[in-house]
Amino acid sequence: MESFVWELVRLYGVLLQDFTYAYPMLRVEFEKDFARLHRLVMSRGVHLLVEDLPALAKHLDRCLADEEYKLSGLCGGCRYSNRVVIPKLFRGLYLLVFTEDGTLREEPDVQAILFLRQILLLGKKARLDCGPEKTDCEISKFLSTDHDLPVPEKFWNAEVPTEEEFDEAAPGFRKSQVIQNQGRVPEAQWSVLLRNLDTVSGILATTLGAYKPSEWRFRHGPGVTSDGGRWRNKYRFERWSSRLESMFALADCGYHSWPSWAGHAVDFLEEGQYTAGPRLVAGKARPFSWNEDEPHSRLIAVPKTFSKPRLIAAEPGEHMWCQQNCWDYLCNRVRGSWIHSFVRFRDQSLNQDLCRKASRDGSLATLDLSEASDRVTCHVVAQVFRRNPGLLRALQAFRTRRMEYTLKGESHVCELRKFTTMGSSVTFPVESLVFLSVCIASVLTARKVRVTLRNILDLTGQVAVYGDDIIVPVESRVLLVGALEALGLKVNLRKSFWTGKFRESCGVDSFDGVNVSPVYWKAPYRRQPESFASTVDTMNNLYKRFFVRASDLLASTIRGYSLPNVPVGSGVCGRMAFAPKNPTETHKVRWNSNLQRRECLVPHIRVKQEHTPINDDTAVLKFLTEQPDPMTSWESGVPQCPKLKLELRWVSLDLLTDELAWPRELKRVLDA
Repeated sequence: MESFVWELVRLYGVLLQDFTYAYPMLRVEFEKDFARLHRLVMSRGVHLLVEDLPALAKHLDRCLADEEYKLSGLCGGCRYSNRVVIPKLFRGLYLLVFTEDGTLREEPDVQAILFLRQILLLGKKARLDCGPEKTDCEISKFLSTDHDLPVPEKFWNAEVPTEEEFDEAAPGFRKSQVIQNQGRVPEAQWSVLLRNLDTVSGILATTLGAYKPSEWRFRHGPGVTSDGGRWRNKYRFERWSSRLESMFALADCGYHSWPSWAGHAVDFLEEGQYTAGPRLVAGKARPFSWNEDEPHSRLIAVPKTFSKPRLIAAEPGEHMWCQQNCWDYLCNRVRGSWIHSFVRFRDQSLNQDLCRKASRDGSLATLDLSEASDRVTCHVVAQVFRRNPGLLRALQAFRTRRMEYTLKGESHVCELRKFTTMGSSVTFPVESLVFLSVCIASVLTARKVRVTLRNILDLTGQVAVYGDDIIVPVESRVLLVGALEALGLKVNLRKSFWTGKFRESCGVDSFDGVNVSPVYWKAPYRRQPESFASTVDTMNNLYKRFFVRASDLLASTIRGYSLPNVPVGSGVCGRMAFAPKNPTETHKVRWNSNLQRRECLVPHIRVKQEHTPINDDTAVLKFLTEQPDPMTSWESGVPQCPKLKLELRWVSLDLLTDELAWPRELKRVLDA
């Protein structure tokens, strides 16, 4: 840990030297800042770099939005003097943004804002184990949040829901007895908001069209499953519940052919996993019904920050298989409809562009939700998708009701009240569509505009949703926050902005239209392929920000491999350069007679993955599902844990520099 801290401190010192090139008049001030930083590290240790300084950055963001610097009371935020309110640490940069009394300058130095956020947030995402105590604390909060949610209706727990149970679960927002205003929205607007929310969600749900699983692609996700981990045969389904069977017939959805299903049915009958007796499902006779022991998810803590982990639930393989089918349906239907103007599941550029626009003109607010996926209730999901019964019944069928978790060393299983957890393939698209419905209804209600498709489309460029990142017009922000809270959600006011010129959304931090997002340092180089890739990535990101000395420092830590200078965007592993040097002076070069080109020997990370052979016909289903490119090597076995290998490979000189790959005369002819 000590070497970890001092390697990061060394990077802070070099980063301050980079700042000196932009502000030479602050050279002495930066030297004092480094001395102060060194003293604070001696007393606070790693907590200063990964917790205290990032907390100061959050406070800075809020001060930029409020256009006034206020005392934070945080470590490292001690005021310079009784007369000067800004912090002593990095005082020179703060004074380029704020006056001594804390007022935001009329023309604040945006580059100074970038430098401040960079130095404060550099170690925020350092890869450090947060410890079992913090993990247990997060799990306890997770369980407490779930316990506070309303109990799902009978529809969500039924094996095969009836029409009465469907109607009881989805009466609409206006008739709902679960959703209570409790003064969050003015009473004059509450009834109108609920009526508009019913209309908007009805338009959205019917726009998606009927959901027929046979029309969409079944597949497995890349993550682990709760029933055996990532390295088992996911294509052999052994716990297909009757809930899944009601919407996704196993013979049709889980096998490549009916004879294959029949053969496996006999095998499972011999193993005692089938119960005898005929059954009629979806109009087709099944000779056996599946074991009723429904699988559950498994809660996993993965690294996020030093303060807390990220909690993700590994889904059962059978549920994940069907969830991916629904994900394919939602992606394609959204992309081909008007919804794509507001939500793009695979593209954050819409939110990022509007974030930059909002920071320039202040017309839009960026909102962030806390524990978004953990607070979306089954009741709200039912109201939003009630006009699409096929989709809603599918969401009920593959929703995982139980979850296994480990708290203080003991294993437990609980009943979940939330719709689903992070880890499910449908969590992100469903919550995005739910939030979009609430956003559109809130904006139209605030503007006193009737809900029509034309009026909805008029909001293009004003409303955008990407998961829990929301962008709406500023004037509708108050109503939207009230509506979200009435539905059981929680707006993170510390990360939501609607005043001033600072905005953040989908990884873009913007001030007055300028990107002030920092580069994060993850870990020091430790002679491993993963560490090599992370160091090269951080090094190049610093270079693109023109922090050249910091980039050179990281490059000097990589020993044993000589990194070539590569053009920005070349895709070759090396040190990015806007004017790359001649690699023939530092690296081996050869002529490849087979490809008729000159090549250079450079470092390369290769993924090596072995496969355990599959001894049954599930290999056919795997092939038909993955649809491999005929020009690539493909193996049908169960993939084992991949291993990264750092090695040297030959690449074309054309990727490193144009001038070396072609004679200048020929290049001039081709350019003409």
